[in-house]
Amino acid sequence: MLRDDENLFECMSRFIADGVDPMAREAEIWNRYGETAAILVLDSSGFSRVTESHGIIHFLSRLMLLRDIVKHIFDAHNCKRLHFNADNALASFETVDDAIVSARELHHRVYESELMLTDDDRFQVSIGIGYGAMLYSETLEGYFSEEVNFASKLGEDIARGDETRLTLSAYRNADPKLLTGFAPLQAEISGVTIKHFRHVFRPEPDAAFSPWEAGRDIRSAGV
Repeated sequence: MLRDDENLFECMSRFIADGVDPMAREAEIWNRYGETAAILVLDSSGFSRVTESHGIIHFLSRLMLLRDIVKHIFDAHNCKRLHFNADNALASFETVDDAIVSARELHHRVYESELMLTDDDRFQVSIGIGYGAMLYSETLEGYFSEEVNFASKLGEDIARGDETRLTLSAYRNADPKLLTGFAPLQAEISGVTIKHFRHVFRPEPDAAFSPWEAGRDIRSAGV
């Protein structure tokens, strides 16, 4: 029997301790802990480089300013949950459209804020967005699904500064009007090929989601 006071991992741990295979209760687990959402994973630029050259306090002071910008924008676009982890962030939204609009506005706002890592290096963020059914565990565990994994790889490992990358599922569930300037790519990482769509923010007036030339982006990483 599922308990309202247990998170996902507590529930599964109890099943295993009682000799119950969680797979035998899969439908109940999804009914209790599952939800459909858009996941946005954000990574900030220059952590290692700037920390080495200017010190951790210098970088963290800039990171705190970024977090304030993130909170303000995401709250204005129906963010369900927001979790910061070092220089990364993970947020969930009801719709892909809310996530895309938040990403677009965040790139703009970070640029317009003139937030600088150093005198010559402006702050940039990279973003990955996924969409689909996922399991949520309260407290610190967060979300679990293939789409969460893909969004994390796109935002943290594949995207460069000023880029937003959408999983195939996120792209298919977005308002076409928001997809101007996104172009198809695929990337290989940890032995997995991720088909996705990329947009590059251009720091010019009224060019937030301007078209850019498509190409093929392949990177490899260890398992």
